[in-house]
Amino acid sequence: MSLKQSDLEDDLKEAFATMQNDADFARLVSVAVARYAESGDITTTDAGQVSAGTFSGNGEGKISVDSSVCEGILVSATDSMKSMTSGGDALLAGQLAAGIDAMMAAGTVTTEVSGTATPPPPASPVPVSGTATGTFTGNPALIQGVMAGAFPVMVGMVEGGNDFFAVQLATCVTSYLNAGIISTNGTGAVAGSVGSGTGIM
Repeated sequence: MSLKQSDLEDDLKEAFATMQNDADFARLVSVAVARYAESGDITTTDAGQVSAGTFSGNGEGKISVDSSVCEGILVSATDSMKSMTSGGDALLAGQLAAGIDAMMAAGTVTTEVSGTATPPPPASPVPVSGTATGTFTGNPALIQGVMAGAFPVMVGMVEGGNDFFAVQLATCVTSYLNAGIISTNGTGAVAGSVGSGTGIM
């Protein structure tokens, strides 16, 4: 299935409603974002020289990530904020972006690739398929900028702050995932091919 932003909003709202401490915040937010990223679809355009000839095709797949990568960074951030008298919002915005970005960068993209390989003449093109693995590269500024603007707004809110936080974070995480760069390398029958794509959708 493709990304559904309202699902992430709902997961975050539930996390904020049930969390008891900073450790819960770090864990629940990380798990929610990881689950959301893994639910999205990835497509690539693949090409290169494979064993059967000159390959051209497409890949479809997902990313798998480890939420503990983000969680660890958020735990450190919230610990640091306890002794701060100012600048906490900016720190949390930056570390929230850094944690999500580190988690995504450490993830593994896996796609199923299919296409056609063209051998040297007079042989005819043949169908070829296989698996490719690779990475996601994102721009954490897409998260940091939005959250740095959202936190000061929350300070003046009498109610609804958690829901506002959930919507703002879900919106910028979706933009971040949509804008990321996908890079893969073929294995097996498609070894030698390289895949590229834009975003998790």
